[in-house]
Amino acid sequence: MANPPPLRITINSAWKGRTIESILRHELRLSRKQIIALKKSNGVFIDGKSVLVKERLAGEGEELLIRIPLTTQDFAPENIPLTILYEDPDLIIIDKPAGLLVHPVRFHLTGTLANALTYHWQQTGEKASFHPVHRLDRLTSGLLLIAKSSWSHQQLSLQLREHEIRRTYLALTDGIPPRDSGVLSGPIKRAGVGMRRIVAADGQEALTHYRVLRRSTKAALLLLSLITGRTHQIRVHLSHLGTALIGDPLYGRPTDLLSRPALHATALRFRHPRSRQLLKFRSSLPPDLKALGKMLNLL
Repeated sequence: MANPPPLRITINSAWKGRTIESILRHELRLSRKQIIALKKSNGVFIDGKSVLVKERLAGEGEELLIRIPLTTQDFAPENIPLTILYEDPDLIIIDKPAGLLVHPVRFHLTGTLANALTYHWQQTGEKASFHPVHRLDRLTSGLLLIAKSSWSHQQLSLQLREHEIRRTYLALTDGIPPRDSGVLSGPIKRAGVGMRRIVAADGQEALTHYRVLRRSTKAALLLLSLITGRTHQIRVHLSHLGTALIGDPLYGRPTDLLSRPALHATALRFRHPRSRQLLKFRSSLPPDLKALGKMLNLL
């Protein structure tokens, strides 16, 4: 199976006289790197005839066809069980379990989501490539959006950068926020060497909206939405507020209640890069967080 399907656009009268490269860059919002790749692969056609991107469009009604080059990757395929909520030729939605690393890193080259999806696409005969659109820490469970080509990744990344992708999380916190809702706005930067981050005036802008859903004497169930997407953003912001995630070994207090941060990506909303249809997905709390929530009288 070829992937992704070519882009097919009907040329309108307003484009007459413009170069194809101008249309690719400004109307279809392709990156400079993608346009160069199309030049090298002769991947642009008008009514079935290969054309150069410097050519000008002569009239309306013709079909502009773009064959997106496939990205070459070398992840080792591994048969790792996955929960796939949705898949089409452009993207896939995974309900990721806690403990699964998204992509290989220096000392963890196998056993990742990249390896699992490489195996999955090998079995289905699909020529897809692995492009995570947003972050999800290894110990965080829930919804993850993966683009299957450089084109769909670039289009979805534009939505992410322009705050058009909505990511919502459920969290169980050690302590109760001082207000029922609010926006956490502390800038975030790396704290020296290592993965730990801190809130600091010279950090990158970071915005997290939160709302308290339930509270008990010493804990709370929160619904959080990311406005920006910094590394460990929710974990850092909640710790800075004095209500760290239960079970967070990096930003919270030691506990026997949970062996990972009590954070779950529960909802995801975005527009499909090809059809522009609004897509919405939900994921319920996994068993470990559900059990903890019930024990704390938060569910």
